[in-house]
Amino acid sequence: MTMKFFALLASAAAVSFAAPTVDTHEIDARAVDTILYPAGTYRYWVQSGKIIWDPQDQLLIVKNGKAAAETTTIVTFEFDESTRGKTCELLFELWDRDVSTGTKTLDVFTYSDPPTGPRAFSAADAANWASTKSRDNHVGRIRAPKPGNATWEQSYQGWPKIPCPAGQLIGVEYVGVGDRVQVRWDIGVTGPRFKVMG
Repeated sequence: MTMKFFALLASAAAVSFAAPTVDTHEIDARAVDTILYPAGTYRYWVQSGKIIWDPQDQLLIVKNGKAAAETTTIVTFEFDESTRGKTCELLFELWDRDVSTGTKTLDVFTYSDPPTGPRAFSAADAANWASTKSRDNHVGRIRAPKPGNATWEQSYQGWPKIPCPAGQLIGVEYVGVGDRVQVRWDIGVTGPRFKVMG
């Protein structure tokens, strides 16, 4: 009995080794969308123009009726040449450990001259950004509960799905809507990102 079992096992192994293999790597690569995480996240104090890069473990968006404390967040994304000719969808997700209180609603704007790089920003930088009024187009409004994915309550100019701006750095600004809003996410893990669709 043992001899028959080993003979059967040997013939099964020979058949499986002789069977042609299919390279699924290329198929899998086409089937999986790419997620593009932010290149930079900047907390921006609206009244003073102060900007902090990579403000981990801080509230990122605050609207509380106290002008000196109210902040928005500017997020930058770098689109390399591999995104050319593809569609990009702006997503926003919060986990249970994140913060979303008050109206949980954010306006989404494009930002024409976003800050770049990990550095301290001078008063001159802040004055320059304030004078150029870099906030561009209002492209939508999202409701951002936690945990969960944000829903677009309003969208304009084709957002949240746009042609990927290959070879460009773009900025997106999130601004609290209503009298009271507080939002914090884990930078580089949750919050905004783009899905690059083939």
